[in-house]
Amino acid sequence: MTKLVHGLDQFHIAVLTKDTKESVEYEAPQSLIGAVDVSVTPNVDSNTKYADNGAFAVLTNLSDIDVSMTVVDLPQDIQSLIFGQKQEGDVVFSSIDDQAVELALGFRAKIQDGGHRYYWLLKGKPELLPINHQTDEGNVESQDAQLNIKFMPLQHNGNWKAQMDSKTVTADKWFADVVYNKATADALVK
Repeated sequence: MTKLVHGLDQFHIAVLTKDTKESVEYEAPQSLIGAVDVSVTPNVDSNTKYADNGAFAVLTNLSDIDVSMTVVDLPQDIQSLIFGQKQEGDVVFSSIDDQAVELALGFRAKIQDGGHRYYWLLKGKPELLPINHQTDEGNVESQDAQLNIKFMPLQHNGNWKAQMDSKTVTADKWFADVVYNKATADALVK
């Protein structure tokens, strides 16, 4: 059944602490209030094989996934967490030695039948946050934070995204843990 999807809320991030063939571990998800928009673009390399005087087959390979998210504000404590910045008193310093963490990004949208479409993108590396401000010029407009993240599949199982349409799963349950495999998905319906 076709469903109309609209809206966006409930940005969450979770730091990825381990990704091996044997296991995956995340820190507890943290909420980011003020979701404005998100764009997810999987990059696929393709090559057409020609035979018998025409296109015979297309070979495809997923490379990385470009994600751009806009939030009303990315608080300084979250910036420090994801970019590895150091705080000295009240001042936060960015350094060439900072190391951005790998993280999961979760969010949800509404669907027409009253439920929600939930997402987790499972392993991404954020790019440094640009600084963009402008004068008010006679009217006041907010200046949102836009974060770009390069996502890739997990080494553990090759998954890069979890997605679910539901009328019964709540945001509290979906965002309690990162949903990255069958066991974490099965826990949602118990």
